[in-house]
Amino acid sequence: MSKQEEIKYLIHTLGIKLNVIAEKLGLKVQTLSYLINESQQFDDDLYKQIKKIIDDYQFELNLFDGESLENLDLFTDEKLEFGIGERIRLFAKRKYGTLKKLADAMKISPQQLQQYISGNREPGTRILVKLLRLGCDINWLLGGRGSLESYKIYKLESELRRLQNNFSQITALIHKAESGR
Repeated sequence: MSKQEEIKYLIHTLGIKLNVIAEKLGLKVQTLSYLINESQQFDDDLYKQIKKIIDDYQFELNLFDGESLENLDLFTDEKLEFGIGERIRLFAKRKYGTLKKLADAMKISPQQLQQYISGNREPGTRILVKLLRLGCDINWLLGGRGSLESYKIYKLESELRRLQNNFSQITALIHKAESGR
């Protein structure tokens, strides 16, 4: 895959609008489109600048974009076709909202996380254990197959968090009412 093809693939896959990249480069959208799609003048410097913009953009991107937090089904059939990097991205989306928040939770740099997501590196035992501790089903991550038990556990954890939040609110209301007497 050429560098131009890689950039086109990333832009398409991540759904980034060309005007976002063009604005950061100080170019017109038409000029950027020409450089990415048709130009023979696509050099390493331009590639690095665009790649950095894409990396920065996706780490700050709120991956939920209006999706309900209740829709936590990680194991739908179309999601199983992804590679490890895309499944890590999906896990980040469903559980943390952004890649940056997942990187922070894993106590690694966003750049290191990007290496796994882009497929430049395969996660080793240390990274897999961190993902496991954060609630990621490693069987699903590595093989694309989520066990029914893992899915049930994930849904139960979500329900437990919701109930704990409700309990905390009720406790606060009781303390407030008791202190008002």
